[in-house]
Amino acid sequence: MRTIIISNCDVIREGIIALISKYEYILSIDFVCQTIREAIPFIKDGDIHIVIMTIDSTEELELIEEAKKAAVNTKFMVLDFGGDSELFVNSLKYGVHGYILGKSNESEIMYGIKQVVKGKKYYDSYFVDYLIDSKRNTLDKIGLLTVREKEILVEIAKGLNNHEISEKFCITEYTVKKHINHIYEKLKINDRTEAALYANKYGIIKK
Repeated sequence: MRTIIISNCDVIREGIIALISKYEYILSIDFVCQTIREAIPFIKDGDIHIVIMTIDSTEELELIEEAKKAAVNTKFMVLDFGGDSELFVNSLKYGVHGYILGKSNESEIMYGIKQVVKGKKYYDSYFVDYLIDSKRNTLDKIGLLTVREKEILVEIAKGLNNHEISEKFCITEYTVKKHINHIYEKLKINDRTEAALYANKYGIIKK
């Protein structure tokens, strides 16, 4: 898998390189950059599978969004060495595929990277717990959902899109959108990712 490593900190950048170099059978380091702006031409022009990077600001997330439009198959994995939970929340809004605490041990970091390489999303429990705890009162609001809204929340958590949900319940996509908007309003959440995290965290999906 062709890889770009991005960090403006020399020590961290070299540390990431040393880690990834141990797993050459999975990832090949094609480019090493200091900033996402510097890396964008390589992302747009090359067949890059994954970008492993550190970020410091929302501006960098906006640049990730720009890069994603030109390279729809490229995955973005953030290593956060500062434990910035607010930056994590913003990263979700910009569609980052993976987000992990940089201080995690090697096996956990590589597990997260491997999940993202497989096309899955991986978010460190450190940040997920923050997101859930910041909205802990939403658990009491589950009773506000109708039976159909609960059913749709489960399907969102399973990864179904609006069209697939409409076919499953024999309703229009417009109706699905209305239900989803009601779910967001009642649970005080903003998007499908938060809905899925919520449903999994509180066991709404029966395993």
